[in-house]
Amino acid sequence: MRKAILAVVVIAVAVSLAGCEPTAPIPTPAPSDIVGAWHHGSDTVTINADGTFGIRDMPKGVIEQAAVPLGGAPTGALEQITGTWSIGSGGTDVGGAPGVQLEFQSPATIGYNNGLTLIVAAAEPLQLYVTLGRPDSGVRYTFSKK
Repeated sequence: MRKAILAVVVIAVAVSLAGCEPTAPIPTPAPSDIVGAWHHGSDTVTINADGTFGIRDMPKGVIEQAAVPLGGAPTGALEQITGTWSIGSGGTDVGGAPGVQLEFQSPATIGYNNGLTLIVAAAEPLQLYVTLGRPDSGVRYTFSKK
């Protein structure tokens, strides 16, 4: 009998907590909100109104979304990349949050990657980020507009 009561309580708590997750979608930003220079330290992603972008000094580990140890930083050569961008979905790993999809042109690939999606954070001011390591790691490499 105690096990049955405990099971009911556990299920009730689980259902209650599941309802606490925010359900409001992150609004998709306008292209004018995305255009500009985005920085993480000395890394710069410049997103232009003509649909092109440039990356300066981004560690290869960010592009590969490599896991980093707690308190660590991404490693690898500092990459310079140009290409085109569009606004789309950040994918199911981030609940379908909007993302800025970067398609590489020069160079066409970095490792196995021919592009990178910067996820739009629901924050004021607007931020873009890449998750490092597993999608559920919670380790974000965040860019702010300046």
